[in-house]
Amino acid sequence: MDKNRELEVLKMYLEEVKAVPKEEEGERDRLLLEYGRNGISVKERLIKLYLMDTLQIAAEYKEQGIAFSDLIQEANMGLLLALEDGETEDRKIKERIRQAVLEAVDAEDREGAVSEHVAEEINRLDEASKILSDRNGQAPAIEELMEYLGMPEDEIREYMKISLDAINAGLQS
Repeated sequence: MDKNRELEVLKMYLEEVKAVPKEEEGERDRLLLEYGRNGISVKERLIKLYLMDTLQIAAEYKEQGIAFSDLIQEANMGLLLALEDGETEDRKIKERIRQAVLEAVDAEDREGAVSEHVAEEINRLDEASKILSDRNGQAPAIEELMEYLGMPEDEIREYMKISLDAINAGLQS
């Protein structure tokens, strides 16, 4: 998502949060208690009361490689899941919100690490292909690449497919 769109989404979210009527003294605790008994009637108000919390928790994890609007969305999902599970303790609800955001950050980190590893392996494969081509005067066979790189055939084929898919995607854009 580009920065302008991100700012637009954030502005809309903040407007929605500002439109929520101010929390009365003890209202959240009272609603949590009532939610434990009869959740449906107070759920919407509880969600609105926690919107600023979801925003604040998401803000703690900005600059972690995930769009801020996505962090807010993950925080809101954590809130909804906590309430859906019948959670009625403020501290635990906030923990669930934080947990949802942290899981998204961790997933993004793992995805980035996998992508980086794949790119390194594709570069190794490309370099090996060039070396073997120069040495033999023709494109190397899979068996030659397997021996040179010490990689199984299925791995080499998978990296070749990923590389070809990336080239094709680049040609189509």
